[in-house]
Amino acid sequence: MMAASSFQRELNRIIGEEVIVELKSGRKLRGQLKAVYPDTLSIILSDVSMGSERFSSIVLSGDSISAIYVKKARVDMDELRSMLEKIFPPRAVVYRRDLGVITVMDKVRVTERGVEGEPGLVYDRVKKVYEEYIAKKRG
Repeated sequence: MMAASSFQRELNRIIGEEVIVELKSGRKLRGQLKAVYPDTLSIILSDVSMGSERFSSIVLSGDSISAIYVKKARVDMDELRSMLEKIFPPRAVVYRRDLGVITVMDKVRVTERGVEGEPGLVYDRVKKVYEEYIAKKRG
């Protein structure tokens, strides 16, 4: 039972991510994973491209899927730290390379997985910089 809950947790983690879906036929689709039906592993993708064809959304039967690849931009924490240092006061941005964590004004933590902290002006600004960075990396 523990493996099933771990599997479901990982599936939930990639909802909203850009993925490449390989079908059993060998065709590949690229899009944003919107939903997964856990009983059949059927999925819904949005902003889908399949070769030269484009679709706003598509529903795929789990039986037709052979693999789902998560297309994730690699986060260069040094580059992200540099971007944050241009916005926040000197010494307000601290990068702990050994932990893989950037702390901003002792309020907000940034890791490769995203931004954590209490909502507010600092959090909102850091989140915006992080999202702009990720969008730039994805091209």
